[in-house]
Amino acid sequence: MTTLSGARNTYWDPRFKRNTVKLLPGEYYATTSNNMLVTVLGSCVAACIRDTKSGIGGMNHFLLPQKRQQPVEHFIKDYDHPEMRYGDMAMEILINGIMKKGGNRRHFEAKIFGGAQMFESVMEIGKQNITFVKEYLDFEEIPITANDLGGEFGRKIYFIPKTGDVFLKRINKINNNTIKSREMKYLEQSRKDKAESQIDFF
Repeated sequence: MTTLSGARNTYWDPRFKRNTVKLLPGEYYATTSNNMLVTVLGSCVAACIRDTKSGIGGMNHFLLPQKRQQPVEHFIKDYDHPEMRYGDMAMEILINGIMKKGGNRRHFEAKIFGGAQMFESVMEIGKQNITFVKEYLDFEEIPITANDLGGEFGRKIYFIPKTGDVFLKRINKINNNTIKSREMKYLEQSRKDKAESQIDFF
């Protein structure tokens, strides 16, 4: 049985011969099935987390590591909420989503990707995301078993939670411009959301 949470774009991948879910920034997916999860990263980070015993797992895709103090249950029901772009909510929601599907956090492992330096900015968003996700997983005592982080290039990640396999494709410079444009759009929207809600932004 397929269990879909927090992502809308699904398609059949003829190369991998699997039903596939594509995640955009601010989305997550938790599943008990053999589906494959795909996302494209620039300065964003994706955490691929699974229960190594059951194969239940999922992926998130967050844009910023901003700290939040909000009830997680509220955002599980509404993954389009602006808060889902932030790492602390994205991590909590993914972990809780996997556990709701029957995953046991004592058997969790994580593989993390992204955090490239895509912008000429003192913010160093990619580095902030990397620091955040490592510290978060260390605090939650979830071991990181693989990672590909930093650099100045985008990445396309293919994750199969059932098997734990991750396939990574590095993005060439031409397509990096597309990733930058997309991330700038999300950053601008985050700034607008911040102005409307008076939430600190960094």
